[in-house]
Amino acid sequence: MNRKKTLWTLIVSQIVYVLFVIVWLFVAGMSVMMFDHPDAASDVTTWLIFSYIVIYPLGLLAALIAGWILFSRWRYKAALIWNCIPLLWIVPLLGFLAYANL
Repeated sequence: MNRKKTLWTLIVSQIVYVLFVIVWLFVAGMSVMMFDHPDAASDVTTWLIFSYIVIYPLGLLAALIAGWILFSRWRYKAALIWNCIPLLWIVPLLGFLAYANL
């Protein structure tokens, strides 16, 4: 992929990722409800799912920084791969929403 296509792909995808922060705020706020059950505080699975939800901004920040650093070093393919890290959170959420609407 050439420089111009990679540049526009990074810009558009990262704007979409930043817009998902609004969705993440709602999901993170609601994820606290996972601990309503008395046994949930000692359940490892609940803590892992909660941690997975809460670290989205770290994944987003890592993707933003690494993507632009690699882009500036002319490593376009690596920049696009790093740019896909936030999809680890977005795709399951969209899949869940699609499943819930069936």
